[in-house]
Amino acid sequence: MAEGFHKENARIAKNTLIIYVRMVFVILIGIVSARFVLQALGASDFGLYKVVGGLIAMLGFLSTAMSTTTRRFINIEMGKPDGDPNRIFNILMVVHIALAGVILLFAETFGLWYIHHVLNVEPGKIPDAVFVFQVSTLVACMGIINLPFQSLIESFEKFILSSLIDIGTNLVKLALVIVLLYWPGNALRFYALCMSVVIFLSLLLYHGCCRRMWPSIIRWNPQRGKENYKEILWFNNWTALSALAYIGRTQGSNLIVNWFFGTFVNGALAVAYELENFSVMSINRISSAAAPQITQNYGGGNHNRSLDLVYKISRYSALLMTVLVFCAWVELDFVLDLWLKDVPDGALLFCQWTMASALVRSFTGGTQTLEQATGRIKWFQIVNSAMSLACLPLGWLAFRLGAEPVTIIQIYIAYSVLYRLVEFWLLHRLLDFKVGSFVRKAYLRPLVVVSLMGLYFAAYRALVPAGMVPAGRLAGIALTFVVSCLLVFCVGMFPWERQSVMSAVRSKFRK
Repeated sequence: MAEGFHKENARIAKNTLIIYVRMVFVILIGIVSARFVLQALGASDFGLYKVVGGLIAMLGFLSTAMSTTTRRFINIEMGKPDGDPNRIFNILMVVHIALAGVILLFAETFGLWYIHHVLNVEPGKIPDAVFVFQVSTLVACMGIINLPFQSLIESFEKFILSSLIDIGTNLVKLALVIVLLYWPGNALRFYALCMSVVIFLSLLLYHGCCRRMWPSIIRWNPQRGKENYKEILWFNNWTALSALAYIGRTQGSNLIVNWFFGTFVNGALAVAYELENFSVMSINRISSAAAPQITQNYGGGNHNRSLDLVYKISRYSALLMTVLVFCAWVELDFVLDLWLKDVPDGALLFCQWTMASALVRSFTGGTQTLEQATGRIKWFQIVNSAMSLACLPLGWLAFRLGAEPVTIIQIYIAYSVLYRLVEFWLLHRLLDFKVGSFVRKAYLRPLVVVSLMGLYFAAYRALVPAGMVPAGRLAGIALTFVVSCLLVFCVGMFPWERQSVMSAVRSKFRK
């Protein structure tokens, strides 16, 4: 049994490493791309693209829900001794095709009405907004149909393959963005078309790989009878609420900010969300590497193994985000200047608060995968959705009373803390989850590291002069990275983990 656990842990570590190599490439490409896109479009058009894309994201919240549902049911089926992946894959494909039709219907009705009657844009920009919206709708529908193929590759833990596809498509995206810099025509419309090309290429590659590797699983074999779809649709109805809450956090706030402040402030907020996405992406990659084993072990009856993984993933997520956030915080204005060159007004303050929000959210890693594996998600989704969506009218009211744009981010930080407390209560009541044990194993050490890094940050800001030369500011970021990594190693890890790391390092040096 111990040997099996060791092999599974080694596989998770290998998958995590692969995913992080992919993430580094994707983030670097994304950083360069974002700078070029902002340069080519300008703050106003960049904000307009994010707002219009936000409309599709709001209409496509069901797609986000189906992504979670698809991964869960494929992993559960693969964890069963008598599972039938072909059956579940075909059921999921039918549901995704139907969902793409629903998204298209809503986009062509409510979405177009919102653009023509509500959207706050500069005069003469409505035709561009409509064009971007139509292309974004096409991209969303292609992405929905692509989800079962992506989930199948992740369930088989073929992370090298998915990494190569993601890196390749992002390189194509970067090439198209470079062309955008020299495009003589309408840059906003050309950028929208470029994104559709990237998504379509991703769809072709994922579909082609699945057809080559698992033809028997993706073989078209539509299942009849509502009993085949009932459980999936029931589960998806609740995950859709959670997805809607997430969209409310990002795209809903975009629309409210647009309502009160216009597309220039949207551009600053979009920069902050790009930075937050890079940070949160790193945390999600840890969960992605462990999610197949958490769900498959739970589906196979090995609940203790699932819980052990949840403890580890939660702690590792919080520790990693601590390193990322403080390294960015110490010289955030310099990082933004280096990244974007022309930083939109207000972006620095937005970025400071969104990084704080990302740090708070990192403490939720692991438990959501466990909730989905059990299938008992109803009350988690209801409470989460209600609390998250309540932030939107609170933000609207705050802006109505004269609050600053950054207030919406502060409201979401408060929501994240409050919901975590409620989630613990639900975990204990519904799943007999040992909250005290979880907090000791997953939270205690990261909280100590965060506190010590907070003291370091205060000392750094007090002792290090502002406006140093670039080399000095880079040295400050490097120093912060070293200090945070040492604290993670000495305080954030358990003694047996430190011994394991040191043994692995010594073994590598001997070889």
